[in-house]
Amino acid sequence: MRYFIQYPAGTTDLVADALSHFVDDFSVHYSDDSAMIFDSTSSAEQVAQIPFAKNAFVVLATTPRKGIDQSARQFSGMLGREHFPALPGRTPGFRVMAHVDGELTSLDPAARRDLERAVSASTGRRVEPRGKCQEYWLIGRLDLRELMFCARLPKPARAKKGRGAVSHELSSMLVLASRPGDRDVYLDPFAGSGSFVLARLDMPAHRIIYSDTDLKSHRDDFPAELTGDQRVRLLSEDALTLPSLADGEVDVIVTDPPWGEYEELPLPYAEFTRAVSESFARVLDAETGRFVLLCARRGAPDYRTSLEAAGLAVEATHEILVNGHPATVFVGGRPSDGRTEREGEREGEGERRRDDEGRAASRQGPLLVGMSTYRRTMRRFSQ
Repeated sequence: MRYFIQYPAGTTDLVADALSHFVDDFSVHYSDDSAMIFDSTSSAEQVAQIPFAKNAFVVLATTPRKGIDQSARQFSGMLGREHFPALPGRTPGFRVMAHVDGELTSLDPAARRDLERAVSASTGRRVEPRGKCQEYWLIGRLDLRELMFCARLPKPARAKKGRGAVSHELSSMLVLASRPGDRDVYLDPFAGSGSFVLARLDMPAHRIIYSDTDLKSHRDDFPAELTGDQRVRLLSEDALTLPSLADGEVDVIVTDPPWGEYEELPLPYAEFTRAVSESFARVLDAETGRFVLLCARRGAPDYRTSLEAAGLAVEATHEILVNGHPATVFVGGRPSDGRTEREGEREGEGERRRDDEGRAASRQGPLLVGMSTYRRTMRRFSQ
């Protein structure tokens, strides 16, 4: 079956890495900065549960892209019962919407009526202009030469987030980028409203540590699952010292430190990034510790320099948007050979090129076995 999902802008690479944990046998048909079309053998119910999708759809039909009204009329003439599989959350009503090139748009009234009649004849549903009902969307993307007619899948209910908080979708995506495991000791040292901690609660973990100097002001707004889960330890500590945590106690850190744009930092920005990085390096496991850090894009060079100076390696960098603001995501951990990413690039580029094929062949077996086990674990948990 073909599916279409939307997600936070700039996170396509993260989505591609995370998608295999939630759907089976998928192949990408199209992707852009904030959306992807893929084929998968997974059910619509399974796709509806993808935590990092802002919206998820089943693609019911496609037609070569023309004007939106002309395309709507084409769909009216081609839709039949065979285009409407059983979907989760069935309701008696429906409405038709159009979303083209990133914006909601209107349909000619006559074209809309013809399309609504075709849907009603095929599904037995009645038009419901407002309220909770099944939504059918005509969707077009800038670089896509076809227009899609899709059924929107129901989203799981989630608690409303405060203004400025990292979204549920991005929180889940960044936690997944940290390669979560069921024996992890997880830490967010700038936990704030608890966005990343809540996302981590949806995945297996041994212990989950929330730490923020403003714990008292945030605690009253915590959902019950955060305060009621026995795995969670709440700390009100300075992220630059974390006195309650021993050296090497933490397996993984996922965090969003202050950006220095709307709040006062205790140190000049470059010094602050050094102190954060040294704190990470102290508490992370000396061999397998790993991290995902979200920061303002303008501050990314300071963080990269500081992380590497502290002995941590940046393995991947992603440029994204957070609530419309340019941001950078660093994914990394302990260098496997004691060198940072940049040092390794400078010292071994020629040797890597020569040995690329041999090393890839020698790694393929163990890597695939490990990923297969991890995917099965994540799939069982997500289901």
